[in-house]
Amino acid sequence: MPKFFKYILLAVSLSACSGILEKTDLTGIDERTWDHESTATLYLNRVYDLTMPVWPNLTGSGTLPTGIHDLSDDCNGGDAKIWYGTLSVDNVTDFFGGNAANNAWAYIRKINILLTEIEKGALEPDVKAKIKAQAYFLRGWVYFQLVKLYGGVPYVTHPQDWITENLFVTRNKTSECVDSIVRDLDLATTLPAVWPSSDRGRITRGAALGVKGRLLLFWASPQFNPNNDAARWERAYQANKAAYDTLKIDGYGLFSSFANIWLDEGTGNKEVILLRSYDGANKASTFEDVARPYSESNGGGGSYQPTLELVNAFPMKNGAAITDAASGYDAVYYWKNRDPRFDATIAYNGCVWPLSNKTGRKQWNYTGVTDDKNKPCVTGFYCRKGLNTTTIKDNTKLGKTDWIEMRFAEVMLNLAECANATGRTQEAYDMLTAIRKRAGITAGADNLYGLKANMTKDEMLTAIINERRIELAFEGKRYDDLRRNKLFDQLNGKKRSILKITVKAPYTVADLEKTDASGIMLRDRLDLNGADYTTYFTTSVDVLDTQKPISYPSNYYFYAIPTTNLLRNPSLQQTEGWNSGTFNPLN
Repeated sequence: MPKFFKYILLAVSLSACSGILEKTDLTGIDERTWDHESTATLYLNRVYDLTMPVWPNLTGSGTLPTGIHDLSDDCNGGDAKIWYGTLSVDNVTDFFGGNAANNAWAYIRKINILLTEIEKGALEPDVKAKIKAQAYFLRGWVYFQLVKLYGGVPYVTHPQDWITENLFVTRNKTSECVDSIVRDLDLATTLPAVWPSSDRGRITRGAALGVKGRLLLFWASPQFNPNNDAARWERAYQANKAAYDTLKIDGYGLFSSFANIWLDEGTGNKEVILLRSYDGANKASTFEDVARPYSESNGGGGSYQPTLELVNAFPMKNGAAITDAASGYDAVYYWKNRDPRFDATIAYNGCVWPLSNKTGRKQWNYTGVTDDKNKPCVTGFYCRKGLNTTTIKDNTKLGKTDWIEMRFAEVMLNLAECANATGRTQEAYDMLTAIRKRAGITAGADNLYGLKANMTKDEMLTAIINERRIELAFEGKRYDDLRRNKLFDQLNGKKRSILKITVKAPYTVADLEKTDASGIMLRDRLDLNGADYTTYFTTSVDVLDTQKPISYPSNYYFYAIPTTNLLRNPSLQQTEGWNSGTFNPLN
């Protein structure tokens, strides 16, 4: 059965309706569009296609968010202007980027046209209500993407008339935007709990509640709430609790296999809440191509390589941090007895990773490895999450794996953070232990899955943030978590770390890659869990940021409105901290 987001040209589909292409509406949309469920839904589908998130490597000037935000301390890459404090007021163009038809405001206008014009059509009330509810969600979603970057923006709720209206609108307060987004998301909670498989990817009531919870968590976090207003945390708690409870009622929950969350798209995977669907043809993902080693890609390779900091964030299988003297961590054989999410996320030197259906294939990341000499491994690791080992290298640009924007584990982590902030410590423990239990961490005598007993609020927050880091690694959440918690401050002056793996003298790369009579290389016959590893390899810690340390100025927590927008609209205020800006995003 074809996936939901298998889009076709609207004009072709409209031709099936007699006379509908005889335009009478000079705004560009024939009013008869809103008389037919099929054509109104096609319009809505196009808005989905424009506004819903994509795989991070597919971000660009016309996506939400734009490509500049594809950055975190968990992997290599990221825009140097953000990392090293050289942004200009014109670099972050989410406010109004691309061209007149390809930016957030154009998408909002399309949504507002739907919400206005559909009322004039002849659709049945229940059909109309369902289409409108999805549009309200999408409008709230687009505004959320803007607010988390800039604070308050103009909240426009109707298609402005370019001839008769004053288009010089001002920025709404951030608090007003948050309340307006909440209203839009609330209007989407009338949607079904589930859709038929043919409509996979449409918004459900649980998705609307989950995003509302995420929004209010942002609003309560230090980026927006430096004075730690308790009322915001309580509001966020109630929203996330409602999302959690409703999703449970609707049959959602943690999927049994962490490693297969992204790969099992069957009806039995009830963890996925919000997604963009890919079919490998009309809509294809190229994440596999860029994230795989060069030798197993179709010209890609080299991106999203985990940093040593992310690798070290994973606890042991007993749940203890590797810094705990009693954890059993071995700094040489660092992969042994780790949290099972480690193996599902990180591809390290010598691990078994059967890419392209090559049974028993081992991954090699040592310096000078011939397989990947054109694009060598930079950090010592590759991202393993979400990569389908059955995909052959020639098809890595034809990815079918859906992008999961929100899943049940995130809702649980959002709830845990709000529960901790509002003094509901046991509830926070409940969320974390359930997630760790699913991961495969052992319970321990106290059934805390390696968590410290009787944590303070600050200790619990640290545990939650680290759990988010490992559970949601490579899911596009770390950058937002760093900003909303103002954790970039803790990175300033530091450099991201890598693990440099070299062949130990007197052995050479040629020795490791020499084949025996059966065609098997020496390296593939090694027992890396024994003495062979230290016989043939040596490791050292090095830095990824070779030129200078990270520098993230405090004004980057709310970005500047680009100069072109200020020139077009004199009523806009620049953000405080940028060119004598006067707009306070904390109000």
